[in-house]
Amino acid sequence: MTRASMVLAGIALTFLSCADPVLSDAISAQGAETSGVDKGEFHRAGQPCGLCHQEGGPASGSPFTVAGTVFAQPLRQVGVEGAEIRMTDAEGTTHIAKTNCVGNFKVTPAEWVPKFPILVEIGKGNVRRTMRSTIGRDASCAGCHSTTLEIADPLSQVGHIYLFATDEPGSPEGTADCAVDPKRPGTK
Repeated sequence: MTRASMVLAGIALTFLSCADPVLSDAISAQGAETSGVDKGEFHRAGQPCGLCHQEGGPASGSPFTVAGTVFAQPLRQVGVEGAEIRMTDAEGTTHIAKTNCVGNFKVTPAEWVPKFPILVEIGKGNVRRTMRSTIGRDASCAGCHSTTLEIADPLSQVGHIYLFATDEPGSPEGTADCAVDPKRPGTK
């Protein structure tokens, strides 16, 4: 092996050893971006935003302290626009985020850096739902609120976040002028 090839091999080994294989595998498990939906505020509704939007993630230049998606109800995966997510951290500071037309919301470090655990209440109009437990440390709501069956402990699965627990009259239908079809988040 020549000196130049040994140096290149050393650089490659150093680069590979700095990568986080657990994070890389978790990001890969999310699959490809939805065709026709640009990366931005409307993409990947219902997926764990914090995987990419953290230190070491591919979107580390745009980190989130908390992010997620609020859907209307279990049988209709429609994102709820304008829902308020009221979060109170361990120090008693409060932050309110609002969802966009596909139900996504995000909180950046410039807006709020919570001290975990966090208590959460979501609401829109007269409907309010309080989370029964606290957020322990995961910045992504979908870290726990997932419909993916391929998780280590299937008994811990709690499903997506729903404003309505059942198919209730008057639940949101989505917004017609949303850049993404609100009846099928992640699609146009």
